[in-house]
Amino acid sequence: MKRSVSFLVLLLCTISVCFGQLKEVKQLKKALPLIKDSIQYVNTLNRLGLLMYERNIDSAFHYAKQARAIADRLNYKQGKADALNAIGIVYDVKGNLQLSLRYYNEAFNLYKELGDTSNVVQGLMNIGLVFNENKEDKKAINFFKRALNIGKTLQRDSIMSLLICNYILLYPNQLSKDSTEFYLEKARQIGNRFNDKRTLLEADQIQSLIYLQNNEREKGIALLQKAINSGLSMELYYLSLDMVINLGDLYFATDTSKGITYYKQGLSIAEKSGYHYYEKIFGKKLYDIYIAQNNLPEVQRYSAKLLKLYDDEEVYTNTSGFDYIDYALKDQQLEAITIRSQNRQVLAIVAGILFIITAIAVIFIYRLYALKKRHGKTLEELNRKVQLRNEKLEVDHEFNNKLVSILAHDFRQPIGALKTLATVLKDADSFTRDELMDLVDTMEHSSNISLEIFENILHWIKQQLSGFEYQAHPLNLKDLVEESLQPFMLMGEEHQLHFVNEVDPTIVVYADKELVQFIHRNFIHNAIKFSPDNSTITITAKAGDGNTTLCVKDEGKGISPDKLQLLFNFQTNMQYSNEKEKGAGVALMICKDFTEKMNGRIWVENNEVRGAAFCYSLPNPK
Repeated sequence: MKRSVSFLVLLLCTISVCFGQLKEVKQLKKALPLIKDSIQYVNTLNRLGLLMYERNIDSAFHYAKQARAIADRLNYKQGKADALNAIGIVYDVKGNLQLSLRYYNEAFNLYKELGDTSNVVQGLMNIGLVFNENKEDKKAINFFKRALNIGKTLQRDSIMSLLICNYILLYPNQLSKDSTEFYLEKARQIGNRFNDKRTLLEADQIQSLIYLQNNEREKGIALLQKAINSGLSMELYYLSLDMVINLGDLYFATDTSKGITYYKQGLSIAEKSGYHYYEKIFGKKLYDIYIAQNNLPEVQRYSAKLLKLYDDEEVYTNTSGFDYIDYALKDQQLEAITIRSQNRQVLAIVAGILFIITAIAVIFIYRLYALKKRHGKTLEELNRKVQLRNEKLEVDHEFNNKLVSILAHDFRQPIGALKTLATVLKDADSFTRDELMDLVDTMEHSSNISLEIFENILHWIKQQLSGFEYQAHPLNLKDLVEESLQPFMLMGEEHQLHFVNEVDPTIVVYADKELVQFIHRNFIHNAIKFSPDNSTITITAKAGDGNTTLCVKDEGKGISPDKLQLLFNFQTNMQYSNEKEKGAGVALMICKDFTEKMNGRIWVENNEVRGAAFCYSLPNPK
């Protein structure tokens, strides 16, 4: 539960939610069109952005983005800092830790410049929480300690109660027993002073966990139950759900039916509140329980819930997920345009000075001529560089567009397999229990593969956004091939294809894992597309002469000679005989770009008898 705790405390540290939050949202929306003062308008937008995150993260992003744009025009630094902080929350909720850290850091620097000590403490805590989510505990602890040290100087120390509770929840081993009790009591005192009911509930949660660690089970459970009842009565569902999980886990060890009751209660609250993350947690717990009990009707019920959750997640990602990435890219482009504008201003000033000097030094005709000649060459060289840069930008833009379509294509196959299995499961009466269990195992295996591919590709996209730098790592090539074959096993069985992995287990390739696995999956997918039923797809590799080479061979019709040299060219307008060839051609263009990023080469050749072989070669370290 550490991930859910760190996410929860991040939200706690950003905004204090009261009973009248919904009422306040309605009032602010109603008042917004009537506000004439620009500063007040920005502050209202920022407040709406913070209040809306629990109901609609897209609305929160919309209000924060508006506030930032207006604050920029007004040079209103406080409003800009608050908007950046809200945008940081959006990216954290969406799971984009790189962008979240960027915006939190920008907000922190502005708060520091303004001398806003309370928000400086909050900014340090936000950054520490992101590092905690990213499993960088050493950095996280350092930021928490900095925040604690600065927080001692605050006259109004309400933020300190949250900071202390977060630190104890995330890193209880950093404090001794006496220090924990001291800081917990201090947090309670601050919470009582400012009537901060959230903090007091969180303090009760920490105290209950301390009781449980000290083997005072009854006291711990009683206090945890009391905190849950209080949290639910105050509609603090996000805080309460984490405690419901704790209580369900405690009872499940001794009273299975009672533990299940708590899990079902938590799932019901999560469904009503739209907390997708907690729906998956409770749904998975109940699914695992009924699997262990061989309760097939309940297994089918909760497997259907989980499948729907993942389907909804896929739809949401396809329809809105990339909007946030697009916004970040546009934000970076805006910064680049600003820098270029400043450079043009500098060049204009230099040109003006040169003009004045030329006018004064008109008697030095020869020197003026030489100067103009040199200046012309410089401008020509600059124009050439700008032209090359623009050409590269056009190629990169086209590549990025094609990459998005390829990514969607890359995990359509395993998701499609899941849907097919779910359809088969609907006719459960015609299967034996063993057959049903085999189908469920297959669904679980396919789900794991889909999630692994999705997480790996999403991680690579985040690297691209933060500035990709290629670093080669030693990887076992046979293991990579086995991993990349997994998503296609069902398709292979359907077409009665035989996969042969002839790669020597001792061969090591030096590459970026995500790049080379993308190439493997596309090579294998292409081979399946163009292989006849009851044929063999063979993967071979060899190491030597400073390079490692891998080939995927099929037994299809092969490739016509006029297309062999054009398959990997972004700029070539190829003519395809069918949609199969078109999809494969686009993917191979992406593979070529990835291979070149790894300083290798890629090619295709026809086999001696029949079929084609798609190959790449990567250099070994010297």
